[in-house]
Amino acid sequence: MTPASELNRRQALVSGAAGISLAAVASQQLLAQDAQPFQLNYLLGSCMYGYTDLAEILPEVSKTGATAIDIWPKVHGNQREQAAELGENTFTSLLRQNQTSLGCITQYQLGPFGLQDEMRFAKRLGCKTIVTGAVGPKGLTGQDLKTAVRNFAEKMKPHLAVAEESGVTIAIENHGNNLIESPDSMKWLVELRPSENLQIALAPYHLPQDTVILSDLIRSLGNSIAVFYAWQYGMGCMEKLPKTRELLQMPGRGRLNFTPLLAAMKDIQYSGWTEIFMHPVPRGLPILGSTAAVTTEINRSRSYLSACLKSLDEQSNSNGPQTAGNPGGKRNMTDDKKPIQKTIFDDYNKLNPREAYVILHQGTEPAGLGGYTMTKDPGTYICRQCNSQLYKADDKFESHCGWPSFDDEIDGAVTRRVDSDGYRVEIVCSNCKGHLGHVFKGERMTAKNTRHCVNSISMKFIKKGQELPPKIVKKKN
Repeated sequence: MTPASELNRRQALVSGAAGISLAAVASQQLLAQDAQPFQLNYLLGSCMYGYTDLAEILPEVSKTGATAIDIWPKVHGNQREQAAELGENTFTSLLRQNQTSLGCITQYQLGPFGLQDEMRFAKRLGCKTIVTGAVGPKGLTGQDLKTAVRNFAEKMKPHLAVAEESGVTIAIENHGNNLIESPDSMKWLVELRPSENLQIALAPYHLPQDTVILSDLIRSLGNSIAVFYAWQYGMGCMEKLPKTRELLQMPGRGRLNFTPLLAAMKDIQYSGWTEIFMHPVPRGLPILGSTAAVTTEINRSRSYLSACLKSLDEQSNSNGPQTAGNPGGKRNMTDDKKPIQKTIFDDYNKLNPREAYVILHQGTEPAGLGGYTMTKDPGTYICRQCNSQLYKADDKFESHCGWPSFDDEIDGAVTRRVDSDGYRVEIVCSNCKGHLGHVFKGERMTAKNTRHCVNSISMKFIKKGQELPPKIVKKKN
């Protein structure tokens, strides 16, 4: 008969071996997870197509890289109403025909306290997310804000009980002029929420267009973000604008650099929905004239976000932050001296309408690989209007934002001032005050931690060795 002590010893050895084996498997799983590249889980917003029929929109889901659709009601779209008219069985069949699913229902008009029937509908269709706004006083800060958020969270308890029963997450968007609007309000909501079925739908559009603030917020909110809107302020969405300016809300067109935001999302291993988004004016219209054009525009932004993710992978594989040709941001020794340039007193260079739109009227050229975005030759960038020296090629780096980027300017060449939108820092030529673009800090792209995002059309490039045209100082009338 085997003594009890021997049995205990054998059991301990077996348990230990099993524990080691499980630990090894877990370790291998973690390593395999780390080896997987971080990817975004795309959701297609139906309102991007205005009041287009669901039967026409649903085939576009897979074309945009999305796996599910977010149906919007009037006035932004009318696909929620269409689903009701079709009936649940027909709508479900239509989803299956297009090999997609209902990922989200946006329901601002019902509000957070009117979603109980909608959550039951969502459950029947296998939908896990409903986006809405909060209810409560606006414009609060400090302790008053915390108290108001606590009161809102308390009132949500019976509705969250239905959410838990339905397996639905209620995601509150940080909408402008709302209780949940600021970073602090979102942080308080996450801290005070009575259920994990209450989460955040994060819209950078409604926040300061500062990558440090936005990235820190993403890391603070962590896995309590259910939906991320890839959407930036651009030039706003409340007034009718020319289409090229309206589209600046789209990632890769406006000035917000999404790379630091995606870096934060990668840090938290974000697994919620990402919806490429903008609002047209007026609401209810497709963002572009045809279904195919809308899909192409969404894919344009998706390509930009993919480029941002690729740049993160490249950075993680390198030994540290670099500027183009300059490890650690250290300046090359090839172009240290400021080229000699004459000065004349005369009228500024004449501008064509496109140049005037950007330089004189604070416009923005479309993002892309045109202009000087990909230029890598040594030389000097000068102001297109007055020829004043602005940037050295040694300070240029690839930010993948769609515009030329520099982490330093020639001393005294650039003036900073608060942009008219109240969020960003505009940069202008110190000599003629022509608009150049905007400057951003804290993105950690280079050792200098600064990015001058400049319109190509605001500059001229003079290759090294070529004579600089004279700097023009405006003659007095």
